[in-house]
Amino acid sequence: MSEIPAGRRGIFAKELFAPAIPVRAGIQEAADRGFDGLYLGSPASISPELDRKELEEAGQFAKQAGIVLGISAGMLNPYQPGRSVEALEAGGGDLALGLLRLIEAARWLGQHEVMLVVGTEYDRFNRTLEWSEQLRAVASLLRRIQPDVRSIGSRILIKTHQEITSWEVARLLDGLEPEVFAAAFDPVNLIVRMENPLAAAGRLAGRISQVHVDDAQLLWSGSGLARALCPAGTGCIPWPDLTGQIRRSDPGAWYWGELHQAELVMPFLSPGWFDEHADIGLEETASWLSKAQPLVQARPSLIGVKDERVAGLLAYLAAS
Repeated sequence: MSEIPAGRRGIFAKELFAPAIPVRAGIQEAADRGFDGLYLGSPASISPELDRKELEEAGQFAKQAGIVLGISAGMLNPYQPGRSVEALEAGGGDLALGLLRLIEAARWLGQHEVMLVVGTEYDRFNRTLEWSEQLRAVASLLRRIQPDVRSIGSRILIKTHQEITSWEVARLLDGLEPEVFAAAFDPVNLIVRMENPLAAAGRLAGRISQVHVDDAQLLWSGSGLARALCPAGTGCIPWPDLTGQIRRSDPGAWYWGELHQAELVMPFLSPGWFDEHADIGLEETASWLSKAQPLVQARPSLIGVKDERVAGLLAYLAAS
């Protein structure tokens, strides 16, 4: 039993149906399945022009159906503007203005929290630009828009995505107002950085506003470990303990079912890997190595074959 609190269980829309489904039909299906929320992604997926009336009508429909809409503003890395197309389009080429427009659009949908992703693993290991410099640029942009986000009455959630550690998210949040910024906690991504999810949740305690539910196995590979995705509740994420810990530190957090789509490697045996992860200590590394499964014949990948994972995720959320 995962102890996910009633009234705060949602699902990513992409896990239930194709993007082409009308928004209202998707909202109704989520309600019919007993969910409390539906993660739609960008407001532009509802109204490409970010029309206020259209967004408010969709938000009102969701409210009447008893569904909270999850919203994302995409990726934010000033050195990788090509990944922030929707924000750039919304801001007429101005990334900061575009982010604010998306955040305002989320408010029209009835959602005051918007998730942001910093980047990808490519950014962390980009040899032409230090990762620390990229994080400084992200922090600078977030500080720049902070007064406007506050005036809108919203909050930005920085996701623990595949490229960033919980220590780095915590440091970003330390330099920002807690009323305006918090964390979106994704343990299946944190294990790619060799973090113990329980320890990571402790580092972000009191600042977790949403949790992403999925699971994976850790398998030994030639250079270290590999993340092999699996149905929720069958992998290495200690969900009952983790959920209980987060409910104590962040009782208002939402829990969103999300199926990840990349089976990544953690080549910690390669020279220099720990130099790229200076925060992690021996004790945490050792505790996480003990979760890895021994070398066996490679299992079939579940990437692209979603039925088993979707069924497991729905069953896991329903049984909570």
